[in-house]
Amino acid sequence: MRGWWVTRVARVLGAGLALGLLGACSSTPKQPDPTPLGPVPPILHVATAWQDSVGSVPATFQAAVAGGRVVVASSNGDVLCLRASDGHELWRSHVDGGISAGVGSDGSFTAVVNQTNQVVSLGPQGQVLWRYQLPSSVITPPAVFGGIVVVLGADQHLWAFDAATGARRWDDEFSAPALLLQRGSGMALADGDVVLGDARGRLRAVRLTDGTALWDVQIGRSRGVTEVERLVSITGTPSLARGIACARAYQADLGCVDMTSGHLLWSTRADGYSGVSQNGQELAATQADGVVQAYAVADGKALWHNDQLKYRKLGAPLLVGHTVAVGDLQGYVSFLDAKDGQIIGRAATDGSPIASPMAVAGDTLVVVTSKGGIYGFLPR
Repeated sequence: MRGWWVTRVARVLGAGLALGLLGACSSTPKQPDPTPLGPVPPILHVATAWQDSVGSVPATFQAAVAGGRVVVASSNGDVLCLRASDGHELWRSHVDGGISAGVGSDGSFTAVVNQTNQVVSLGPQGQVLWRYQLPSSVITPPAVFGGIVVVLGADQHLWAFDAATGARRWDDEFSAPALLLQRGSGMALADGDVVLGDARGRLRAVRLTDGTALWDVQIGRSRGVTEVERLVSITGTPSLARGIACARAYQADLGCVDMTSGHLLWSTRADGYSGVSQNGQELAATQADGVVQAYAVADGKALWHNDQLKYRKLGAPLLVGHTVAVGDLQGYVSFLDAKDGQIIGRAATDGSPIASPMAVAGDTLVVVTSKGGIYGFLPR
């Protein structure tokens, strides 16, 4: 299963959901050595605006960008808030028990889930406001939207809490498959609606204020024989732009949904593991072998591909202006021209893998490495 951890979900009478670790297995031969990086034409200049560091950052974590702030969490419990424009440290906090599922923030309130399955809410200065004990583990980073903390449990239970007080606003539950990928989806907000993926390969929208279900669309189609081969969990935060939501189902498909009607626009077979990025016209994705592929958002037509980064264990791509940025296992960020996929720029970090999704804060590209290096790049 290409190195991702898998969890089996079993119902236990009177005890809710019990999660048992199965382990990681590989269904494909060892990949070839990473393709060496070639020279880059001097088309795009990438300046390092600022940098900082935090503890080890797992691939399942991602930086939260909101309100001109960048918030990054490490697995050992450190949470760091930086000003996006210049990297100035605004506050640093520590959550006891370590962090299991990354961080969410709306710029004022921040939320994490610790390794004993407690939701922890932090205030504007990083102070702990409250804790709430969940009945299941969490593998999807919590999200904070307008003072509301939204958490998706590994058992596919969805909760919403008041970020300031901890009062439960609403909750809902989706059906869970027998196996769960130990890599959660993510949540995004559009016009007061939360868009999220689930473990059955479905993209959903619920109203933030009360949890009302709005639409529910199948993206991933199981095609394998074994349970592991049939995993189709939505991986990565859904990418929203111009009324369209796009997402990837692990090792199966990627597709886009019209958020107004809730209808599937298209889906196509695509073997990959990380999220996608789109701007309403073009969608960028990395495939399992390291090929970067672009599609038309309207109909899924393939536009271009680049195979110069094959087997470099690429993370999720990010459309930044007229470029597609993608990080690799050696800590390099390559910039591709969004029109034709040609590499036009490159930036280096601390040499450790860039597996966490990158983010944009204004004109700044925010990159976090597995060692905890935090970089603000300015592509020009």
